[in-house]
Amino acid sequence: MLVSLHIENVATIKTVDIDFDRGFTVLSGETGAGKSIIIDSVNLLLGDKSNRELIRTGEDSASVRAIFTALSDKKINDIKECGIDCDGELEVYREISANGRNIIKCNGRAVPTYTLRQIMKNLVSIHGQNSSLALLDEDTHIRYLDSYAENEALRLDYEKCFNELNNAVNEQRELIIDEREKARLTEDLNRQIKEIESAKLKDNEEDELLAARTRIKNIEQTSKYVKSVYKNLYQNDKAPSASERIDAAIKALEALNETEQSDKIAENINRLTGFKYEIDDIAIEIKSIIEDIGEDPAEALDSIENRLALISRIKRKYGSDIKEVNAYCEEQKKRLDEIKKADKRIAELSEIIKKAKAEAMQKAAALTRSRKDASKKLSEAVLSELKYLDLKKVRFEIAVELKKQLSSDGADNVTFLIAANTGDELKPLDKTASGGELSRIMLAIKSVFAGKDDIDTVIYDEVDTGISGATSERIGNRLHMTAKGCQVIAVTHSAQVASNADQHILIYKTDVDDKTQTFCKTLNKEERIKELSRIIGGIDVTQNAVATAAEMLEKNTERTNI
Repeated sequence: MLVSLHIENVATIKTVDIDFDRGFTVLSGETGAGKSIIIDSVNLLLGDKSNRELIRTGEDSASVRAIFTALSDKKINDIKECGIDCDGELEVYREISANGRNIIKCNGRAVPTYTLRQIMKNLVSIHGQNSSLALLDEDTHIRYLDSYAENEALRLDYEKCFNELNNAVNEQRELIIDEREKARLTEDLNRQIKEIESAKLKDNEEDELLAARTRIKNIEQTSKYVKSVYKNLYQNDKAPSASERIDAAIKALEALNETEQSDKIAENINRLTGFKYEIDDIAIEIKSIIEDIGEDPAEALDSIENRLALISRIKRKYGSDIKEVNAYCEEQKKRLDEIKKADKRIAELSEIIKKAKAEAMQKAAALTRSRKDASKKLSEAVLSELKYLDLKKVRFEIAVELKKQLSSDGADNVTFLIAANTGDELKPLDKTASGGELSRIMLAIKSVFAGKDDIDTVIYDEVDTGISGATSERIGNRLHMTAKGCQVIAVTHSAQVASNADQHILIYKTDVDDKTQTFCKTLNKEERIKELSRIIGGIDVTQNAVATAAEMLEKNTERTNI
C-alpha cells in the first residue's frame, strides 16, 4: 500500500508531503487548487511520459517520491525479478529536468522507464474520466475473469502443457526445410568440411612457420654462424677442430695408460670421450638448422609462404585461429549429422505434437468451462453493482468466444460488452462507454473484486463528475466498501463521497512571495465538517450546510463503526 508521497516543484507545488492510511482516503479542494497535480505526480511514478511543462516555473527540475509497504510475497518476488532488492518496502523516485534528463530509481537503483512500468502496474491503478484505459484493453478482460473464476491451478496446468507443445512445434519448424534447401545446405557443409580437413591444420603450426620464415630470411647470417660453430667444434679443413683435438688427447692418454696403468688416466679417458660425443652432437644439431631449409632457401621460403597463405585464407572464412577453425569444422560435422537425422526427429516430434495438442485442447476446454461459468456470475454481480450506482438501463455481459488457435492463455477471447441505453446493441467498452460510465463500471468491477484483486492501491479521479447526490452517496458507499479489500484514494467534488472516507485530505492553494503555491492538509473532524460545508454550500456557507455536513459525517462514521 502507498504510505507516503513527496512532491517537489511540480506545477504549483513547491514541496508537499502526504501520508496515506489504509482504507478509503479522499482528496478535495476548490477547482484549480491542484488535485490534478497529485494525479499527474502519481502518473509520473507509473511511468507516464515526462512532460517538462509540469516543472514549476523558475525551477530546473521536478521530482516525486513514494514509499510502499506491506507488499505481498508475490509482489516482492516480482520486484526482485526486475533486479531490485526488496524486503517488503519499496521506495520509488522519479526526477524530470528542464534539459530533458529523466532519473528513475527503485530502492536506490536506477531503472529504465519500462522497468518502472512493469513494477508499478501491480501496485497502483488510476481510474477517471481519461484514465480507465486498462478497462478498455481487451487483453485485461481475460485476467479479470480468471481472477474472479479463481482458476489459477487450471491456468498453470494449461500453460505448462502449452509451453511443451510450443517448444515441440518450434523445434520441428526449425528442422523442416524443403529438399532443395536441404541439398544445398548439405553440399555447402560438405564443401566447408572438406576444405578444412584437406588443409590438415595443426595447433601452433602457424607460429612454427612464421619462425621458420624468419630464419630463412636471415639464412646468410645464420649459415655463417652455423658453419663457424660446426668448424670449430667438429670438422675444419684449415685447423684441427675441438672434436679432433680432444680425439688426439684421448689417443695420447690411451698410449700413456699402456705404460702407466693408472685408474686416474682411464677415468679421464672416459670423461674426454664423453665430452667429445657431446661436442659432436652439438655440432651436428646446430648444422641441422640450415639442413632443414634444404639446398634451395628460396624454394623453402616459397613453400612456407604458400602454406601461410592457405592458413590465412581458411582463417578468414572459418575462425580467428587454427584452434577456432578446427572447432568450427567439428560444429559443421554435427550440423551435417543433424540434417541426416532430422527426418527421424521430425517424425518423432510429429507424434509429440499430436499428443501435446490433444492434451492442451483438453486442458483449454476445462479452462473455457471455468471461464463461461464465471462469466455468468461475474456479469450478474457487475450488473447488480451498476444498477446500484444508478446505471439502471445499462446491460453488461462477458463474451467468451473460441479463438482460431491456442495461445498462452488458452483458447478463449474474453470481451466485456455493454449497452448504455435501452435498445442499444451490446458492444465492446471502448466502442460505447463514456468517461463517466467507465469510471463507474470500473468501480462496479472493483466492488465485485473487493479482496480478490491483486492491486494494492486504487485511485479514482473524479468518479462522481456529473452525478446526482443520491448516486454520489452510493458511489461513496461502494468506495468505502471496496477499501476493505485494498487501499482506495479518490479525488472528489462530492460531499456524499467525501463523507464516506476514513481519511480526508484538503488540497488548497495560496500566494507565497507573490507566487501561487499548492498545499495539502489532513483534516480533523471539525475541519472535515468545514470542508464538507464548503462543498455543499459553495461560496456562501450557511448554518444549514454546516448542519448537513455534520450529520452526513456522523451518519457515515456510525456506519463505519458498526
